[in-house]
Amino acid sequence: MKSKIIILMRDKKYLDSLEKFVKEKVPDSEVLAIGNTKDLSKQDLSSYTLIIVSSLLQEGVWLKALPIIRKVQNFILLALKDGPELNEAVARKYGAAGFLKLPINSEKLLFMINDILDNVRNGANIPKIVTNKFLEKINEFYGKMDDLNYYELFNLKQDCTQADIKKEYIKLARTYHPDKFRNVPSEISKMAYEITKRVNEAYSVLSHPNRRCIFDSMLKEHPDMNRFDFRMKVAYNQNPEDTIRNPQARRFALLAKKAMDSGDYKSALTQLKMASTMEKSNQYLDQLIEEAKKAIEG
Repeated sequence: MKSKIIILMRDKKYLDSLEKFVKEKVPDSEVLAIGNTKDLSKQDLSSYTLIIVSSLLQEGVWLKALPIIRKVQNFILLALKDGPELNEAVARKYGAAGFLKLPINSEKLLFMINDILDNVRNGANIPKIVTNKFLEKINEFYGKMDDLNYYELFNLKQDCTQADIKKEYIKLARTYHPDKFRNVPSEISKMAYEITKRVNEAYSVLSHPNRRCIFDSMLKEHPDMNRFDFRMKVAYNQNPEDTIRNPQARRFALLAKKAMDSGDYKSALTQLKMASTMEKSNQYLDQLIEEAKKAIEG
């Protein structure tokens, strides 16, 4: 079965030369050369294995073209002299499977093309989850991740419950866990790893009552802040009881803490159970209940 390859390049002379090179050097390939993004959008891109695209497009056009380009499973980015200033790190962030700058080494380009095509041909080893639709999804999520705070990362509102946070965390962790992407091109596994790192970071803050309370205070004063800043922690430090938002529940929790300090764990457990009915899924209350139960049993 022939591998279908598209070349997108504005420079006609360069486009013709590259088309000829790929046709001659890549066996069993079907090559389509296109000079503008308008013609590209008319193609059934899901049937193509690889697109080789030049950055010689104006930057605004280039960025608008990305969602279309990403409909092809893999793309190689060629950074030409007159294009936007690019480097390998930026190309990887865009989702490129390969990156080359002028002057292009034809051997490197050929190796890159064959390596990508070999990975696709050995698709039996690649998880079925890595579809074109999934590639669009992971590229989009990875691209906007740095602009999202922890709640937005989980697609939740700030008043969500601990159960909501846990549910979304598990869903994202299952979707992007790096262990699922061991036999895929490195750029996919790298994105999965970075997303998982950020998801774990978000959960470590939002699932911890005191950290979440501090983070909420930080967000209130700095709405554009996306990540927990430990340098600011001291300024926002609060008591664990402050994580209890229901006033009555907080009152019962304070009474329970006082009872625990005096050794009256049975009375404390009664107070804590009252508090937990008023504010469900509060980790601090759950911890105190477990502590009181262990003290009574022990």
